[in-house]
Amino acid sequence: MDDYYKIDKKKLGEGSYGAVSKGTNKGTGAVRAIKAIPKAKVADVTRFQQEVDIQSQLDHPNIVKLYEVFTDAKMYYLVMELCSGGELFDRIVAASDAADEDSGPRAFTERKAATYMEQILGAMSYIHANNFVHRDIKPENFLMQNEGDDAQIKVIDFGLAKTFIANSGDVMKTKAGTPYYVAPEVLSGKYDEKCDVWSCGIIAYILLCGYPPFYGDSDSDILKAVKKGAFEFPEEDWKYVSGDAKDVISKMLTKDKSKRPSASEILQHRWMSANAEAPKGTVPKDMFTKLKKFQSGSKLKKVALTLIAQQLKDEDLQELQLTFSKLDQNKDGTLTMDEIKSGIQATGVEVNEDMQATLENLDTDGSGNIDYTEFLAATLSTKQYLKNDVMWGAFRVFDKDGDGSITKQELAEVLKMPEMSHIEDMIREVDLDGDGNIAFDEFVQMMEKGTNEKATGNVKKA
Repeated sequence: MDDYYKIDKKKLGEGSYGAVSKGTNKGTGAVRAIKAIPKAKVADVTRFQQEVDIQSQLDHPNIVKLYEVFTDAKMYYLVMELCSGGELFDRIVAASDAADEDSGPRAFTERKAATYMEQILGAMSYIHANNFVHRDIKPENFLMQNEGDDAQIKVIDFGLAKTFIANSGDVMKTKAGTPYYVAPEVLSGKYDEKCDVWSCGIIAYILLCGYPPFYGDSDSDILKAVKKGAFEFPEEDWKYVSGDAKDVISKMLTKDKSKRPSASEILQHRWMSANAEAPKGTVPKDMFTKLKKFQSGSKLKKVALTLIAQQLKDEDLQELQLTFSKLDQNKDGTLTMDEIKSGIQATGVEVNEDMQATLENLDTDGSGNIDYTEFLAATLSTKQYLKNDVMWGAFRVFDKDGDGSITKQELAEVLKMPEMSHIEDMIREVDLDGDGNIAFDEFVQMMEKGTNEKATGNVKKA
């Protein structure tokens, strides 16, 4: 851990699980949140590993990214995206305290509430499409990316998350969640991914009035109200709120889960499109050129660029992140080929057969879509990645034993690819001296290939 990160002694926070500190990547300068968890406090190691596995697979602009996991004799260290803007819960409290009860909404405006809900539901749509369910959606489990008014929301805490295939007809039975936000079918012990949609409905209600629709003096009173599923929009608090806002909340809080819309369906509701802030990004005219260069690179270069995209500072990626948001028309956090084509065509460039073939080959992981980090990797500029320090940061992820050489076994382990013939093909593309391994200078030459540029800067290896 200390080889790669300089950790602040001052803690960002501390809980029953352990402490969170800031850590700066010595190679790239990127600042991360590092959660240190004592192994003695992990009661169920299998459950903990499942949480880590789920979060490491998720790649969405509104889900906190888990970058790396380190372990030693006593601790687990989770290296995560740093969110410096506090909890959504705190913003709700501040908005409610500042609201003018006589002349306006009791909490957030519909514009702000719809913007937040579009991000939250986009994350839920993505999670469900990838066969997971969160099961603990509440304002405390959303962090703000920064302190700015337009900060993005980030979903955290996958401690209750579970693998579950949406629309499969299967049900979950474990009663999990938090009283104010739990869906009635969870209390009955027979539920599916739509439990997250119900919880989103509760959050939407709170965003607009400052308090939950189901309440009581004790947890048992709250749960009784949830089981009934009956709620109101009191006139004194909802007179400034539109009928469309009430309609979308009512749909999310449909007691019969079979009639409750999915997260992706709620994203298409007219209240969202009419109120949520439009993305500020632009689609650059050279985007296709960058995509084509990425697609024509070696397999290992694509993977390396993906690692680099994960390691760069947020401010270095902001323009690309905004472009992604502009292209993502259905707000599900992935890009379809049609969304990319529409974005290219919007710049005045027609998509021909050659371009179509290039776009289809962009999908490096076979998901059918371009994932968030895949897009960032494909559109990085050479100025962003042709730096020796940046490339060293990616190289050392592959070089597990730190001996300055990437072996077949190390590459297979990092990429989780048991088929050694594929690994050997990847090494062969880059291995200039034929020794069966990849040295750092070979790695750099791979990254420079096709760019007509040379890497700059020195490598700080410790």
